[in-house]
Amino acid sequence: MRWVVRGASGNHQVEVERSADGFVVTVDGRRHAIDLICLDGSMASLRFADDGRSFQVAYQRGRDRQWRVAVREREFDLVVQTPLEAVDEAAAATARGPSRLLAPIPGKVVAVKVAVGDEVTFGQSLVVLEAMKMENELVAEGEGRVAAVHVTPGDTVENGSLLVELE
Repeated sequence: MRWVVRGASGNHQVEVERSADGFVVTVDGRRHAIDLICLDGSMASLRFADDGRSFQVAYQRGRDRQWRVAVREREFDLVVQTPLEAVDEAAAATARGPSRLLAPIPGKVVAVKVAVGDEVTFGQSLVVLEAMKMENELVAEGEGRVAAVHVTPGDTVENGSLLVELE
């Protein structure tokens, strides 16, 4: 599988393949043979087959493809995305300005997470809409400032109803 891993040091292209002895992990073109032993749901032991170095790694999954990884005394906050998600996010992050959030399906507004005047970023939750007993988090597709909020919790909306306007 191919991934784009974003951390403090920038974006890295990562490919993971299963091999007979463990995994082959390629990071930015550099291949590493790795043995992986899962110790529990939040710890793993990694050994680099090439030179025998081994590390105990603690990991915790957050929201929206976010991970916190600790190796020795260092902690890293990472975002793991498919290549397509990374391209879509980069394109959306450059988009700023007027946009309208429309209800993609009919449902009931469970929560409104922004107010007029709030600055929002790409991917930020704006409204939670319940439809068919499932909650759907509707997010900003670009950056901007909330110009208008047209719904309140408890409102019932139809497909295509205007929920939030950004400027």
